[in-house]
Amino acid sequence: MRSIFFVALLVVSLSCVSAPTAAQSAGNLPVETPGPQPTDQSSDTNATRVDGNTEIVDSVYRPDESVARITLRSSATQVVTISDAGRFQDGGKIPVRTVALESGETTTVEIPVTEQDGYVGVAISTENTPLYAEIVRQPSGDGLDILRALSSLQAWLAGAGVAFVWMIIAGWNVMRGENGRPEVA
Repeated sequence: MRSIFFVALLVVSLSCVSAPTAAQSAGNLPVETPGPQPTDQSSDTNATRVDGNTEIVDSVYRPDESVARITLRSSATQVVTISDAGRFQDGGKIPVRTVALESGETTTVEIPVTEQDGYVGVAISTENTPLYAEIVRQPSGDGLDILRALSSLQAWLAGAGVAFVWMIIAGWNVMRGENGRPEVA
């Protein structure tokens, strides 16, 4: 019974798709060909909204080239400015890219960036948003980031402090095992 149902469904769907209507076969109506259909651009769940007209579709950092690649989508004609956010901390000249976007356009911009404490970011400016920060890459969080942040003197002092604390714990443990009185050997 189930196989008969599937065969009937297949025959009906094929006849609906392939058979032209009587009016089309008689030449009375032109055969319509589907043209380009508009896509719903707001359905992209990975996009980050900068403002009402601008979305960040994708952001990638290429560490071998120290370049960030930002893909933007605009729903209005506007000018978007992208700059290196890592250089704000160092000061000096900051790389800036300005791109004009048409309504519905998606474009990719590459910009040299500076890594600061494992972070890489860009600043994005539009007509509606004077300054928006996009973090392109964050530190890995593997626990060793603290070692990269410490100077050699700070690391030495931290190691000496840890050794001192362990000496106190070991001494307390020995005294506890001897009922509070050290035994003379």
